[in-house]
Amino acid sequence: MPVTIVAEQGSHLLIADGERHAVIERRGNALYNCHDEKRAGVPANDLSAIDQIVDAQDWTDRETAQATFEAVVARGAELARRML
Repeated sequence: MPVTIVAEQGSHLLIADGERHAVIERRGNALYNCHDEKRAGVPANDLSAIDQIVDAQDWTDRETAQATFEAVVARGAELARRML
């Protein structure tokens, strides 16, 4: 099953692969994992390469991933407010 984007807020994406969900970030022209501080990215135009940055333990159920997504978005918004 192809990976799909479920929600997008700023640079952050909630993605799904069937019943598995994860949070990634799109910066510049690359996609990055938002779990476990991983730094390697893959080209943003190829969601099929997502397994190169999202490990098996990063995939969760929808509810857990949604909570993670909301927390990551809130942290980003707070950081942006502090930088102004």
